[in-house]
Amino acid sequence: MNLSYLALGGAICMTMALIEAWLIVAHFSSEDGPVAKFIPGGKDLLRSHIDYLMMAQFLFVFYGLYRFMSLTPPLWVIAAMVVGSFFNPFAFLVRALKPDYLKAPPGAFKAMLTVSCVATTVGYGATAWIIAGAAFNGP
Repeated sequence: MNLSYLALGGAICMTMALIEAWLIVAHFSSEDGPVAKFIPGGKDLLRSHIDYLMMAQFLFVFYGLYRFMSLTPPLWVIAAMVVGSFFNPFAFLVRALKPDYLKAPPGAFKAMLTVSCVATTVGYGATAWIIAGAAFNGP
């Protein structure tokens, strides 16, 4: 059951990437358009889009590997992967909306970014070692 959350997280990240793809098209089609005015940081919007695509891919791949290898990671690993995978790209989206965060980010933004980076590192790092350990130990 817990493993399903990786697939759900992948679906959420993919949905965000698809929404952002349409925003990118609207943003870059007109510099004076409403989307470009609402989202001034086009490069960070693109970074968020690419990051969400990568995170969706990672979550789906690791979901598949866990299933294929009949492994059940602890819930904290899954939670860290899903939370980190959503909020890392979200930081780029926030910067796209608020470009001044590059120079003077508020404390809450820095805290969210730190927690997100730690969660991603811990979740994906643990997953790498769980899968490597299972590969060496065999079925």
